[in-house]
Amino acid sequence: MRKNRTSLSILLTVFLSSLAIAAETDPPSSATIYQTLEQFWSNHQYRQLAAYIDTLERSYSDYVPVQIARAIYSYKYGAQVEDAIDRLRALRSRLQRDIAAASPVFMDMLDSRIRRYEKMKQFYVQQGISPEQRLVDRDPLKTTDFKHSEHWGDEMLFFNAPEVLLSEHGVAPVHPEEAAKPDPKLHQKDAQELMQSVGDNKTTMPLRRAAAKALAEKRASTGGLKELARGLDEANMVYTYRDTVEELAKVGRDAVPVALEALNDPARSNTDKKCAIWALVRIGVADPGVIQNLQAISTNADRADLAKYAQDALQYLQAKVR
Repeated sequence: MRKNRTSLSILLTVFLSSLAIAAETDPPSSATIYQTLEQFWSNHQYRQLAAYIDTLERSYSDYVPVQIARAIYSYKYGAQVEDAIDRLRALRSRLQRDIAAASPVFMDMLDSRIRRYEKMKQFYVQQGISPEQRLVDRDPLKTTDFKHSEHWGDEMLFFNAPEVLLSEHGVAPVHPEEAAKPDPKLHQKDAQELMQSVGDNKTTMPLRRAAAKALAEKRASTGGLKELARGLDEANMVYTYRDTVEELAKVGRDAVPVALEALNDPARSNTDKKCAIWALVRIGVADPGVIQNLQAISTNADRADLAKYAQDALQYLQAKVR
């Protein structure tokens, strides 16, 4: 019974996303795009997937999740890693211009994917396997002996992808319709039940994303800022930090102390601290306490990567208040 419900949910997701594209409204959520790609790929519906990617590109070529999908498509359809690398590098370059647009967790994941493709490219060069040969041997639209993976993959990249449009004028957030209308039953669950839903890899990604959002909202409404801030460093923070930051940004200036507390906790990792800095960036308050803390971290030679992120945040906030 559960399997049938899941299948119906996926089919409905595909149908809704197709309607959104046809109507040229706001694009589907990143979670919906991933789930549609996974459905087509795992069912070996390679032509339908290719058509879906083409439709997305025609309607939303500047949408970050679509650009990610297109880059991975280049790899999946003929191991064209050169094209995938170029696309992901261009995406990274555009996102780096606005530190508020994409989370540090997503940017780290993006860098990891680029490095993986670069290693593949190096391997192909060493083995003398040309892009043209790969396109013949590894394109699922052709009859070959190559065995393709069972799943689309890169789930966390889509889970954490910023839902924004990139253009020459800057970054514009979008509000996918299905994300704006969460299941009211989610808000009837307690925090523990929601966390279980978030971490349930047998549940579709749209439902998991909705559960993560509901969890952050429940923490904010029932537990206050301290409880909400748990989402920045808990075991499953790769699922919860983004919605946690969104809720902190809604609170505004009053959320600055808990973000600074997380930033100054010596037990926290660089990733945790980056998320705390991103929260400060999204809150957008450049008061003396924020500036002094970022200045101190930006000179920390022992954590060069964190120091660079603090420098970028400092520049962003100081420029914003001028």
